[in-house]
Amino acid sequence: MKKLYILAIFLLLPLLCSCQHSLAFGSIERDQHQIGGNLSFVYNPDSQTATFGGEGEVVQFYGVDLTKGWQEAGCRIGIKLTPPPDVESFEGVSIFVDGKENPPYLRCIYLNGEKTGEIELFPLVRDLEKTIEVKVEWQSGVQSQLYKIKFVKGTTMMQKQSTEK
Repeated sequence: MKKLYILAIFLLLPLLCSCQHSLAFGSIERDQHQIGGNLSFVYNPDSQTATFGGEGEVVQFYGVDLTKGWQEAGCRIGIKLTPPPDVESFEGVSIFVDGKENPPYLRCIYLNGEKTGEIELFPLVRDLEKTIEVKVEWQSGVQSQLYKIKFVKGTTMMQKQSTEK
């Protein structure tokens, strides 16, 4: 009977080892330039949800800026994702915003020529009632993490200025 248990463990070991393991979640902050305007911001680490805005607060409109990867004009917000402390290499990080992998408005932060692992995102805001989902795969073999971005009821979006093309 003991040999049967040892054999079962031996056969199951590859299956157990191939499972993805979890990391503690990183965190979300406002980006350093406060893209989106003077919006209130709260991050809840328990639900991994960043909440922007408030009654009468306005999400700012931005034009196309190819230097920042902004290929479309519209209202934007900016966030900075900080990786969990257990992540040691930042070369294989994949980001999905609403299902789109590595969007053009993603910027990795470097310090002295080395990736810090911190990532800034500047997604377009199209619908204040819709949650923006940011899925991050920090490294292979680790479960992806889902962060959510929401807006407080009463927040509005700035309209395109008449001088904008």
